[in-house]
Amino acid sequence: MPLSATAWSNIAGTDPLPGRNKKQKDRKAMLETDSPRRGAEEVVRFLSDHGHRHIFGLPGSSMVSILYELQGSTIEYVPAIHESVAVAMADGYARVAGSSITMLYLLHGVANGLANLYNAWRDESPVTVIASQQASHLRTPGWTIGEGDVVNLVRPYTRMAHELSAGAPVRRWMEAARRASTGPQPGPVLLSMPEDVLQDKAAAVPGRTSKHPRPVAPDMTRIADALAGASRPLIVVGGQLRRFGGSAAVERIAEKYEIAVAYESGFNDRLGVAPGHSHTIGNVGAHAMAAEKKADVVVMIGARSLNEAHPRSGWFDAANFVAQINNDPAKLEETVTADFSLAHDPGSAAEALEAALAERPVTPALLEARARYVEEIKLAPLFPAQQAIHSPYGPAVEALQGALDRGWLVDESVMGSVAFMHGLQSKDGSRYVSTTGAALGWGTGAAAGVALASGDPVTLVIGDGSLRFGALGLWSIRERNLPITIVVLDNGGYGSTRYYERAFLANLGEEAPFAKPSYNGSDFRATGSTVGGIIEGFGIACRKLGPADDPKSAVEAAWEQSHEGPNAIVIPMGFS
Repeated sequence: MPLSATAWSNIAGTDPLPGRNKKQKDRKAMLETDSPRRGAEEVVRFLSDHGHRHIFGLPGSSMVSILYELQGSTIEYVPAIHESVAVAMADGYARVAGSSITMLYLLHGVANGLANLYNAWRDESPVTVIASQQASHLRTPGWTIGEGDVVNLVRPYTRMAHELSAGAPVRRWMEAARRASTGPQPGPVLLSMPEDVLQDKAAAVPGRTSKHPRPVAPDMTRIADALAGASRPLIVVGGQLRRFGGSAAVERIAEKYEIAVAYESGFNDRLGVAPGHSHTIGNVGAHAMAAEKKADVVVMIGARSLNEAHPRSGWFDAANFVAQINNDPAKLEETVTADFSLAHDPGSAAEALEAALAERPVTPALLEARARYVEEIKLAPLFPAQQAIHSPYGPAVEALQGALDRGWLVDESVMGSVAFMHGLQSKDGSRYVSTTGAALGWGTGAAAGVALASGDPVTLVIGDGSLRFGALGLWSIRERNLPITIVVLDNGGYGSTRYYERAFLANLGEEAPFAKPSYNGSDFRATGSTVGGIIEGFGIACRKLGPADDPKSAVEAAWEQSHEGPNAIVIPMGFS
């Protein structure tokens, strides 16, 4: 009796009819791909296919379909107790992992998360927001509870915002959101998904997956010519340089050609070069102001022009050539006009500049003169107004000098951030994370996201005002028992507001109708809950330092204990 094809296959371990069976398998796979699926199932498949390990959010009735489908995957749902925290966690996570997803409930949730979505937008963070929405057939101008036009609410602060209609291919829109979020000009995106889109079955429409190769190297002739002949050159870097992979090239350029490197003015979402690099001189609006005033050639790369809360005139007055390179054309020449501007990937541009400079040798005499100049400006004293702001942070900066060598540093110290940029000593600046958006209450959630994405210990340095804004993020840190050391710089309320009110009073001079500042709403030194009490209320051990305590020893002891879970230190700043 002849053996069947199946029997032969069992004996030989081969497919007796490979052509026919392959077609059958391909047909089966195609049917499985094209068979209708619920939108929520498509969301979870998308997350799994793209390697997401976590999704953030605050649950609600219109998104239970996704929550239900998640139990069939390996993806962890990380809950928050406020939407602003969910967005901040996703933001911090994306800065480490390269992308993230957060789910927000209807209009209320999106509105609650908007401030931290703005932070993510400022820093080009690849966060995808899934917002639940009233069912398509029940949509009105906003008459039902929680219904609203979330797309137009967030449009100014997203790379893409869209509401799916009934029967829309969810997977295709998730892929489109990913392309917009992680593409050549990254940033947050939002998809508004009505309840029926998530719960009903629709055809799964396959689509192409695009790739974004690195752009061709730009022509850096004009910038290289200017730098090669400069006596007092200055490179100003922003966080975009770090995010696009150009930091190492700029560090090599600075060292080889004796060029000072400053961080862009104000807050920096990432450190474009290492704070402990031999030619790093601090923030261009503070410790590097002497270099800013003397530079004859300035190249801003991966930086805004400039990132200022109160834009001023008179930047780079001595410079005969100013150039700016930014990946986003909208961020070119925002408050300072350049002689040459280039919309290009700053990582690719930095490498092209390095190659162009190699063709333009600099004389030993000029290199020696530049080296002396760099040492001179590194020792230049702060201007008195800057000294008044930064000197109270000295002990805390000294205590955290080595933070980047043990893990990540998430910085929401606000007025203290510039002092930390100058005082950190690590030769590796890649694990510094902050935000340029200045929407307070970001740090606690962001620290949780960074810890979850990296698996590394995290130090969160945060002002007491920022901690009060983001106090609900402490719940998420404790719920996950994350290895986060929280260092609170206690200004007794909003020290920056008090500082600016004093400056306002001084400017009024004799015309001031009142002799003293009001400090209305900014002075908590004798009122309200202490920050230590707030932290302990969330079950996190907290040590409040006194005048006789050494902040450095206290921080090191807290670091030693952080593997057991979160802990906190409160350092009184003595800020008037």
